[in-house]
Amino acid sequence: MDVSTPAYIAMIIAMTGLLSIAINVATYRERGILRRYRVTPLHSTAILAAQVVVNFVMTLLGALLLVIAARLVYGLRFEGNALSILGAFTLSALSFFTVGFLLAGLVPTARVANIVGMVIFYPNLFLSGATLPKEMFPDGVLLVSRILPLTYVVDLLQGLWFGEAWGVHLTEVAVLVGMLAVGVVVSARTFRWE
Repeated sequence: MDVSTPAYIAMIIAMTGLLSIAINVATYRERGILRRYRVTPLHSTAILAAQVVVNFVMTLLGALLLVIAARLVYGLRFEGNALSILGAFTLSALSFFTVGFLLAGLVPTARVANIVGMVIFYPNLFLSGATLPKEMFPDGVLLVSRILPLTYVVDLLQGLWFGEAWGVHLTEVAVLVGMLAVGVVVSARTFRWE
């Protein structure tokens, strides 16, 4: 359970980013809600920031409930620094949220967002180490897992969970920061109000 809990937290992050955000924003656009928001005095960044904050809080609460249940039922141990975990959680969540906004901007409907989100989510889920330990994977699957972004979230959270320093995880941090930067730029260009 000590190894699985940070991996399950990564799963919660991916689920929110790839499914919840993509489907909700596409639904809002499809129903004309975004168009109505756009004509209000609120700035568009405030509307989008509200989506990020709401989804971040929801994801954080899901992770906290998981940790509390694992502690109470399984005696979960934690050897890391809580602020480091929170920082890694925040970086990971924001990186995956940009992918959700990118999907929402590219797909025509919420139904398509659901399908595309699942097509991306399930390989990430099963091949990243979020559900099955990567130590069980054959070499070919390990190679595939290195191209999946959730692998880097799992590795970062698990490492920090057991007290490793950030310096050990520079590759994971670089991938997630790159994903965040590219995601923000591309999703800003592809985002559609209507």
